[in-house]
Amino acid sequence: MAVDPVYDTVASFAAGLVEQGVTDVVISPGSRSTPLALTLHAQPGLRTWIQVDERSAGFFALGQARRTGRPSVLVSTSGTAAANYLPAVIEAHHAGVPMIVCTADRPPELRDWGSPQTIDQVKLYGAATRWAVDLAVAGEWSGTQARLVAHRAVVSAAGIDPGPVHLNWPLREPLEPVAAVPVVDPRTPGGGVWGVPAVPGSSYDGVWGAPAVPGESTALRALISYERGVIIVGPDAARGIEAQNEVVSAALALSAATAWPVIGEPIAGTRRARGDSPATVIANADHILCHAAVAEELRPDVVIRLGGTPTTKPLRLWLEAHRPEHVLLIDPANRWNDPSFMVTRHVAADPVAALTAVGGAVRQESLWCDRWRELDRLAGRAVSVEIGRGPLLSARVASVLVETVPAGTLVMASNSMPVRELDSFVTTEGPRIDFVGNRGASGIDGIASTALGLASQHDGPVVLYVGDLALLHDLGALFGAARCGLHLTVVCVDNNGGGVFASLPIASRSDEVDFETLFRTPHGLDLADFSGVGGVRINEVTTGSELAEALRSSCEHDTPGVDVVLVSVDPDADLAQHRAIADAVKVAVS
Repeated sequence: MAVDPVYDTVASFAAGLVEQGVTDVVISPGSRSTPLALTLHAQPGLRTWIQVDERSAGFFALGQARRTGRPSVLVSTSGTAAANYLPAVIEAHHAGVPMIVCTADRPPELRDWGSPQTIDQVKLYGAATRWAVDLAVAGEWSGTQARLVAHRAVVSAAGIDPGPVHLNWPLREPLEPVAAVPVVDPRTPGGGVWGVPAVPGSSYDGVWGAPAVPGESTALRALISYERGVIIVGPDAARGIEAQNEVVSAALALSAATAWPVIGEPIAGTRRARGDSPATVIANADHILCHAAVAEELRPDVVIRLGGTPTTKPLRLWLEAHRPEHVLLIDPANRWNDPSFMVTRHVAADPVAALTAVGGAVRQESLWCDRWRELDRLAGRAVSVEIGRGPLLSARVASVLVETVPAGTLVMASNSMPVRELDSFVTTEGPRIDFVGNRGASGIDGIASTALGLASQHDGPVVLYVGDLALLHDLGALFGAARCGLHLTVVCVDNNGGGVFASLPIASRSDEVDFETLFRTPHGLDLADFSGVGGVRINEVTTGSELAEALRSSCEHDTPGVDVVLVSVDPDADLAQHRAIADAVKVAVS
């Protein structure tokens, strides 16, 4: 008879996680989750990270999985603690990021009877999970069952359509172990269901598992005879940085073979990936497609789409205004990211296999591709001249950032303006750096926590590029970096409010509505006042050279804590510069 059936069950579950390739557990303190916290922490194959705030913990685990492609395990106590995971679960659902959420709960006999810290946690996250289950009370099921739950959780989270899994754990008191916390060796035979780990290292080999339907392997080959083709790579084209880079490499190979340009924002992985490839990567599509005459001239016949919906609007508006004859969406997870409703052929296949099936060179010269390159060069030159004028504003901040950080840096872009600034001002030349962003639900919550999760898994500098409102929204996450032994560099553009709203139509009606109060929402805080709190070090800069020096200094050391490089900008001057850049590009490409 088992000495401690509750802890034995959880120990078998922990062994099953390790067996399936899971390496990290993010725990928030609580009482009801005691058996989960103690047992997962005792498993040698798992690294534990302590995050006090469950909302931050959820995004921390999201950041880990964005970097590695492996699901991290979240552990919380019962009640509203579990509810605080919801924003991260929603982002993981929409972005296709694997995650396993373990919420401790009261046993059935205590539910609906006024027991403290008890809410209805069954299917708490609704339709945002790939699998959700209210488990039997721990200790009333066997070790084999526990390992099978772990196996199914990992496979469900990291499968063809990756996303969150919710395991609700009813636990009865006493919650403390009877003796020493048991540890089950993952190598112990478990009934024959344990084969190759579901998440082998950081590769997604065998995970997509979406072979082409018979005949669809020729769908792309049937289109390559067209000269006027474009390859668009959107965010989240694959799970994990290494897997995304494989997809981008295949897209670049297709570009080289067909003389079709590749359009992709930095967080899609294309902008700094070309290296020695003869592929054509366009850096200034956001600028050149704003102008009607150029947009008409560049009307495509074929568009190959990978990944999610692109962030910036000009690309989408261009395609909607000049609907291509053929739009092929390569979509292994069957997510159907097509808000413009223009896909003419949907292929549920491994993107690398689908793109490489084309084979060797189809054409080596193309007037179509030459024109794209010429316009990209002209626009890039105009942008470079304009961002060098005047004081340090957000466009130049983005440019200096990517030109300064060393190769191997991972740059996390916040939503709202930063992700758009990178799309507009990152060139294709310069050190090879990777970019990520939370473009599933595209919120500004949990941005700092996601960046710290990335830092926990990345062997090199991690830089967060963020605005003031997003940083304030997740400010508490920064204070835990030093405790976790992590280092993060933050570049914050402080325009005292929501700068993105100034570019929206509502801004032109400020004489009719209280635009400042309701939309731009100036906070009036001096962010430098937070310097020295909880391992946060803040350095205010006013010039491009000061910004570059601060970035170099921060990226060269790994002292636990957060180095914030703070750039205060005038929002009106910033908007005026963006308009000047648009005017300069229009003149250059006309």
